[in-house]
Amino acid sequence: MLTGMMEVLEDGQSKELLWRNGDDMYYPGGVTDPDYCVPRFTASAGRVYSNFKSESLEIT
Repeated sequence: MLTGMMEVLEDGQSKELLWRNGDDMYYPGGVTDPDYCVPRFTASAGRVYSNFKSESLEIT
């Protein structure tokens, strides 16, 4: 499990970076479709289950 910050990017550069052929099937307006955005998640901490115990981890 990870915790952190989620951002919604709507700038043209971020949208162009991830746009692929065929995406217009989901966003008919193309890369400029107002429904199309790029989510960016930045993790700050997490927990992992290993060897029958749960451990916290910090992400730097």
